[in-house]
Amino acid sequence: MAKQLKGIKAVFFDAGGTLFQPHPSVGEIYSEVAARHGLVAEPEELERIFHEAWVKRDGLASLSTHSGEKQERQWWHALVLEVFSSVGQIDDFESFFEELYDRFASPEAWRLFPDALPALREMKKRGKTIGIVSNWDSRLFGICEGLGLRQYLDFVLASAVVGAAKPHPMIFQEALRHARVGPSEAVHVGDSLEDDVLGAQRSGIHAVFIDRKGNRASQAPTISALQFLWGLFEN
Repeated sequence: MAKQLKGIKAVFFDAGGTLFQPHPSVGEIYSEVAARHGLVAEPEELERIFHEAWVKRDGLASLSTHSGEKQERQWWHALVLEVFSSVGQIDDFESFFEELYDRFASPEAWRLFPDALPALREMKKRGKTIGIVSNWDSRLFGICEGLGLRQYLDFVLASAVVGAAKPHPMIFQEALRHARVGPSEAVHVGDSLEDDVLGAQRSGIHAVFIDRKGNRASQAPTISALQFLWGLFEN
């Protein structure tokens, strides 16, 4: 049984993979939009290439020193161009990219995990300060609003806006500042061992690893779904 968390006043959540996920998938959305612009590409292939390009760039960590929507669009433009350079040519790539970029800004491109809202309600009921701490661009704010998350949140931190990405301590320190608590009074919940678990722990913050697929080991308390989170809190 995991050691129970004591004296927690604030709960921070990662966004993608923790509270919500792409719907139906990145590859399927890429394929759907590409088809409207004259290119047929398999969703599975696009998903694979996207993942490889994402990992090579260390996700949005490389965007954390930039600021402004222009820089965010340029970062995504380069990634999407790399993905499609190996599957075929789109005649009007700029028009295609604008549609794709706007699609992922829409809450319709994302789906909440069934346990997300109940977990936020429970944490709010328990009087916790709740925040999102995510490696994301400025589209995160509109997504959270559209998915109905914002009413439960005290703040949302997107790495591209903060200027630092997990696991860097700066973004966790900013979360503590917003929550007005010390490190030992906060817990961060996320699905990345490096960014969420180790990043939080290096900042002195408690960490909970959510392993929805049940295939990774962690030294931190681990849950398979968010409804098991409050069982970790001391009664």
